[in-house]
Amino acid sequence: MKLNARHIALAAPALALISTTCAHAIITIGNGESINLAVLLSQTSDRKVAIDDKIFTFTSFTSTSFAAQSVTIVGYISAGTNQYGLHNVGFDMTGQFGDSTPGNGRSAEMNLQYTVEVQADYYNNGHVRICDTHLGFDGVANGTGSYARVDETVFDLDTNTFLGNLSAFDIAGPPRNTRRTDAVDYCDVYGTHGYRAFQVNKDIKFLAAFAGGSSSATSVRQEFSQITAPAPGAIALLASAGMIGLRRRRN
Repeated sequence: MKLNARHIALAAPALALISTTCAHAIITIGNGESINLAVLLSQTSDRKVAIDDKIFTFTSFTSTSFAAQSVTIVGYISAGTNQYGLHNVGFDMTGQFGDSTPGNGRSAEMNLQYTVEVQADYYNNGHVRICDTHLGFDGVANGTGSYARVDETVFDLDTNTFLGNLSAFDIAGPPRNTRRTDAVDYCDVYGTHGYRAFQVNKDIKFLAAFAGGSSSATSVRQEFSQITAPAPGAIALLASAGMIGLRRRRN
């Protein structure tokens, strides 16, 4: 059962309807289409969203500062393709995020845990593999000691192996330190032919250190690029010939 989530609303009757009809289902959204995070996390939902050739499972969301109802998940599919003819695929978390009580000494924080996997047909028949993790956001912080940041940890879901960390931030300083995008190509780092699935733990924090300061964002983007790996027989042949090398992605 697949639902187009373009018109999913936040009203209670709509929420109840979706909670009933989405039980044990994968919700499908396209580029620019959206669904409220509270709907995904409802008790009767499988918390799965299909975007292009990827399935995202939103396993948990925790925050004492932001309600799940205030977060929208928006599908992202890149307009262009890489040398393998594959799009970058991911999602945006959108909302009015920030530290609403400047100067109280406490950061406003939310944590999202999810998995991303290549859909079975693409993985088994198309040999599509995930390689890159891309992180970006539009956070801005002002006032001495203030910051807005996103930190995430990535694991190989199939082996529970730690792969790496990414961070994007705007730190007011002084001096100011800003990096609003980050990316890691794990195929290059580990010399592999890609992965079936990742597990991601994403932590988002905002601190306006003093009254009159500010820290906010409206969008956090996560996207993944991928390759078409050689079939298993071809990999064995290349290995025996000593022809396997590291691969670098170019969009």
